[in-house]
Amino acid sequence: MSIQNQSLVEILRSAIEAWRTTQRMSREAVAIAIVEAHLAYAAGAAAEISFEFVGSDAYDRAKKAAQKIFRWLDEGNLPANMIPSMLAALPAEQRLTAMNQILCPLGIEARAADQAPAIGFDPLKHLKNIAKESAEGKLALLQVGAEASEEQLLAVRIELTEAAEAYQAAADDVTAEIHARRALARASA
Repeated sequence: MSIQNQSLVEILRSAIEAWRTTQRMSREAVAIAIVEAHLAYAAGAAAEISFEFVGSDAYDRAKKAAQKIFRWLDEGNLPANMIPSMLAALPAEQRLTAMNQILCPLGIEARAADQAPAIGFDPLKHLKNIAKESAEGKLALLQVGAEASEEQLLAVRIELTEAAEAYQAAADDVTAEIHARRALARASA
């Protein structure tokens, strides 16, 4: 399933369905958790979305809430004000997965506020890759002559591009590490 091809509602629907099936929950149990999260954030009043059903017992309220929530998800017409409530109801792992599916195509990564930055920055890995790709680029330039064919020139270009990409990957990881450390410092302040 491609992240880029999913809408926000599809991502939430998938996350909620994964939660529901792994926990063996009924649609009503999921709806109750979402409604409780909605009420806990006092979003009901601000969002003008109500889950109060007149004259209903607890089972009927859960059933009607499930019908309402899953109709929104199935039809793709989820009110925007319900998104925070649905995310809040999800267990932390599914919430982070959903947030990353939403944000990663934008170049942003979500993590729990109390989670240390991933130890993904490995200078030695980048140094090895830069050395390898740079050496291949230099060798390709040395081996091609002034009378090189277009095919040979394209091969050289590929090697040089790979070298440039190795430098860019290192720069991107350094930037990500800087941002992760700043975010951790803000979260712990």
